[in-house]
Amino acid sequence: MPDPLDMNGLGIQSVEIGIEILKVIGTADEPLSIGEIADQVGMSKSRLHRYLTSLFRTGFIRRDSALRYTVGREAMTLGLTAVRRFDMRNETRPMLMRLRERLNETVALSVWTEQGPYYLHWVESQRAVNVGIRVGAQVSALKSAGGKVFLAYLPESATAQIVSRELVEFGVSRPDYEAEMSLIRRRGYATTEESLLPGIATVGCPVFHQGGDIAATVTVVGILGHLDTSPSSPVVTLLKDTCAVLSSQLP
Repeated sequence: MPDPLDMNGLGIQSVEIGIEILKVIGTADEPLSIGEIADQVGMSKSRLHRYLTSLFRTGFIRRDSALRYTVGREAMTLGLTAVRRFDMRNETRPMLMRLRERLNETVALSVWTEQGPYYLHWVESQRAVNVGIRVGAQVSALKSAGGKVFLAYLPESATAQIVSRELVEFGVSRPDYEAEMSLIRRRGYATTEESLLPGIATVGCPVFHQGGDIAATVTVVGILGHLDTSPSSPVVTLLKDTCAVLSSQLP
């Protein structure tokens, strides 16, 4: 008798194929034709049509007047349910604690709100560093590493108002801002030095949802001159690795 706890045994291949087809449709930037889907999944149109019919009947995909396919109501409902059930703070806490222990530096988790970055979790280091920022704090987007990461990866429509205000507030030119955002996207992380507090350096990295949208940022906070924020530093490497693992775990 098969072990009901064994997830490595035999499954139902047709179900797995159907889910792969759904993934192709769900991650596309625009509705796909049956030919485009067939090319991506490596399947004949006639065979693919049977899968699309079942997915359509169950509400997981829909078809527009141009006979192009996109995700349906049931798929969106499941996705929203998964997001609601995912407790970002508790689910990421073990990884953040492990990162703090390996670096012995303060580690923070932030999410984006209409007012900018918001600290959801804060794990203090064993060092005698009083940063003065705690869970629930709202900080500048341009002056925090996590905030810069959000600005680099969020849609411009979500950040335009805050960016316009803070460029004026902090005397930053638009070309300089755009150049820094490009550098952050190229490197995959952002840094600050004494921008929020004297003597403090930070490095922040993005955490993504499965669909590729930024979900949160993880920031390492340390003493300027002690915290190595160069691209090849162990701090940056470990932070990026941690964020990659967290991204793989998010819905």
